[in-house]
Amino acid sequence: MRRNLLGIMLATFSLSGYAAQDLPLGADWLNHVTDGLAPYWMMDSAQGAPVGNFPTFRCDNGTILNTVQPCNELNKGWITPSFNREYTRMKSRQTYAYGVIFHLTGDLQALALAKKGTYYLIDHLQDKQNGGFISYTHMGKPGLDWQQRTAQDQAYALVGLAMYYYLTQDPKVEQVLIQQQAFIFNKYRLTDDQGLAWVLADSEEDSAKQRELVAQLDQINGYLLLVAPLLPPKAKAKWEQDLGWLTQIMLDQYQSEKELRFYGAIHHKAVMMQDAKHNDFGHTIKAYWMAYLSGRLLDQPSWVETGLKGMKHTLKQAQYSQDFDLVQPFFSDTLSAKWQGKAILAWQSRAYSNGTSSWEWAELDQAAMTVSLLDGSMKDTLKYTLPTFMDAWVDHQYGGVGLNPKSTKAFHWGNGYHQFEHALVGYLYAQQNDGKPAELYYARPKNSEMPLQPYYFQAEVSKKLPVTKQVTKVAFSHIQA
Repeated sequence: MRRNLLGIMLATFSLSGYAAQDLPLGADWLNHVTDGLAPYWMMDSAQGAPVGNFPTFRCDNGTILNTVQPCNELNKGWITPSFNREYTRMKSRQTYAYGVIFHLTGDLQALALAKKGTYYLIDHLQDKQNGGFISYTHMGKPGLDWQQRTAQDQAYALVGLAMYYYLTQDPKVEQVLIQQQAFIFNKYRLTDDQGLAWVLADSEEDSAKQRELVAQLDQINGYLLLVAPLLPPKAKAKWEQDLGWLTQIMLDQYQSEKELRFYGAIHHKAVMMQDAKHNDFGHTIKAYWMAYLSGRLLDQPSWVETGLKGMKHTLKQAQYSQDFDLVQPFFSDTLSAKWQGKAILAWQSRAYSNGTSSWEWAELDQAAMTVSLLDGSMKDTLKYTLPTFMDAWVDHQYGGVGLNPKSTKAFHWGNGYHQFEHALVGYLYAQQNDGKPAELYYARPKNSEMPLQPYYFQAEVSKKLPVTKQVTKVAFSHIQA
């Protein structure tokens, strides 16, 4: 994904809800979702035609892209070549976003949109002839031969389905997930058994010789880790076996144990350099987070140890100190009064870059919150980075988070996934940090025996409360990473 450095480009809005607190409270996270993020994604223009066919490109004010007269934020040389494409991965990421809105708030319209998105993906974007999912349509027709589609696109086609299945236990979605996972691991598995291929055949953009971190990593965070523990026994065993194999491959083939970082790719020395594509703190922190969580799920202590060590090392490298007075004009009055004259901590994507993109900021925050659930060690950083995310990135006129502060919110890589995962993890962290139960909404069958856990974390179910015939509110206590 193209990175855009935040630098000191910071936006403004009121943070009065937790001005007196070091960290946002659970209620602040819920307000962040309903007032800060959801308005952009709940607009009629976001819902697609038909509903569920969510548009890839929208302007900052929510309007659908006009390719003849594109809005300035999308009229960029690295975006315009994709204008006539509709990307499956972005429809799936938006489906995930609606799932999280429902999960945190019980909003039934969001649940309905998540279902519409899920079923549009299943009914219209699966490749019925060859298997897998279409990567994109171009002028309404499938683009790329099936062997030219990346393993990453195959993974992200499932991220929305995975969230919807976690919420609903929909049997049709379960079967599609099982079939697609089998397709990916059968077709993309390298002949030397050293991971998953990037593509199976060359195209104008990609080569079958590439060995990419995200071909492995995004299978784990896209669907394997969330869905594996929820499946029926036979499928669960297969998924957990594949998750274990892929995690070990990622650690063995893509990790530099000496530098405590992950290579973005390994097919050439040049792509392993620290300034090369995907050799950033965002991908490294996500890989260590996934290794840690996979280790917890599969009872692999060495992965847990490696993941925790790698997260702590990366978080230390990724933070830098900024003189607040130099950027004060870009902050809200509330935070200006709170932080005036101080040095504040922020995230950077690479050493000495002093800036990052919103998705990398979110990933670093999520890992920091995970570490802080374990030992509280990241609170002094999070008390700056969490409010700054809400202050700098959110467009409080139209809602949503952009690649740039308040801008460039819906394009062929930017969508609702990262901002809503950040909010979900943030809410769970805040509730546990404050000693309060976390309340999440599910729409599973009444007789469901599917395990109940809050997203990637472990917890005790302290209460179940029927809300409607379809929806149950579940209270979790003692949340553990």
